[in-house]
Amino acid sequence: MAFVRVPGNEIPEGAEEHWLEGRGGVKVRALTAPSTAGSARGSVIIAPGRTEFIEKYFEVIRDLQARGFAVFCIDWRGQGLSGREVENPLKGHFSSFDDPVNDLSTALKLLSAKLPRPHIGLAHSMGGGILLRALQTRRVELDAAAFSAPMWGIAKLGKFGKSYVRFMTSLGLGGSFAPGVSTRWKRETFKRNPVTHDKERHARNQGLVNEEPRLAMAGPTMGWVTAASAATESFLQSGAFAHLRIPILVATAGQEQFVDNAAQAAVVALLPEAHHITITGAKHEILMERDELRAPFWQAFDQLAARVAPAPAN
Repeated sequence: MAFVRVPGNEIPEGAEEHWLEGRGGVKVRALTAPSTAGSARGSVIIAPGRTEFIEKYFEVIRDLQARGFAVFCIDWRGQGLSGREVENPLKGHFSSFDDPVNDLSTALKLLSAKLPRPHIGLAHSMGGGILLRALQTRRVELDAAAFSAPMWGIAKLGKFGKSYVRFMTSLGLGGSFAPGVSTRWKRETFKRNPVTHDKERHARNQGLVNEEPRLAMAGPTMGWVTAASAATESFLQSGAFAHLRIPILVATAGQEQFVDNAAQAAVVALLPEAHHITITGAKHEILMERDELRAPFWQAFDQLAARVAPAPAN
């Protein structure tokens, strides 16, 4: 068992680590864990955000297991303990968002015996962009999906910024850091952090990277920004989601600093069956927030889940 351990972040009961080979020979790590409340009522497919990794979601996984779900989680290529496409492991890099989409599709097929249906997606930030792209292109079939602060647009990236990174990527510089981003990881202080009001959860997540330096990530590459721009722009095409007839929950963080909340509203308007909530007072990492800010998300998630995976009668 190769999971990274820190005090207060217990490994979910029955968790297993899996490895698969993605496009280009990149090694991708995944986790499965069974329900801890009897026979599984279905499975939840966790799609983490940029810089994140499986261990960061142990608490969320345990919460889902206790609700009667089997759980899947993935380290996207280029982060966590999965393989990289560029030499510097601190660079957040994708050549295309279709690569992690294919990795996810492959992993779910290989691990299907451990993941009973119905399948509910639970995606955060960049994972929300990847999972929506997977649904848009029909490479992953879900029965419902919940999105936490999804990256359906990038805050503060204007037309000039997009044009610049696309041009530089076209010149073969896609593996270089994007302008203005951090080129190294350093432990983030709680006082001015942009992701959560919860001091203990923040310290736990920072401690995981301190314990295992291979989990560290710095800023994205120009190739990543180019790929992210292409994916998020595709979401606004007419009829992009006309086929998507599953119930969807979208939770927006009221104190968002990373993703574009206006883009979330624009995409929700194109989704045939979406319920959109704003969690006032929450920073970007809603699932890592204080309990009173996590509670409205979990209440909405439970209502969504009950529509496709009813809890067994007592």
